[in-house]
Amino acid sequence: MSATLNSARVRSALRTSARVSVELLLILAALAVALWLLGRMWSVVWPLVVGLLLTTLTWPPARFLRRHGWPPALAASAVTVLFLLTAVGIVALIAVPMASETDELTDGVTAGIQQVREWAAGPPLNIGDDQITGAVDSAMARLQDSVGSMVTAVATGWEPWPTV
Repeated sequence: MSATLNSARVRSALRTSARVSVELLLILAALAVALWLLGRMWSVVWPLVVGLLLTTLTWPPARFLRRHGWPPALAASAVTVLFLLTAVGIVALIAVPMASETDELTDGVTAGIQQVREWAAGPPLNIGDDQITGAVDSAMARLQDSVGSMVTAVATGWEPWPTV
């Protein structure tokens, strides 16, 4: 069976593909505008998202306390304090062992940097020690400059997001 070209079918297929393309472009434009608006309103949206997350996580214990006769404000306060104590306890449980491993971590990072230097000096790259040292010094200088400008900006009252 041979395929024959029919001008009406071709015109219909092109019209359909053009319509689908325009619809996709409109969807992408709407998505771009929505993301841009979200970025502009991030200083408002972020606290709302965090608040909704915390409310969702703490609602079941508060509901349990309210069902057992606790006043709403007391139940919410008790659950909030319990949640904060739990968060601080988790951070403490993570920070103490991590602080005791800093010497081992420092040794591991130093050994890793040395391995990268040896690999970079090898045959495929043949980068010299002076080039690596220069790149590290340049990166450190940029980092220190950016940290200095951030500290200056914070000290002068610069806000990273405009207030709405």
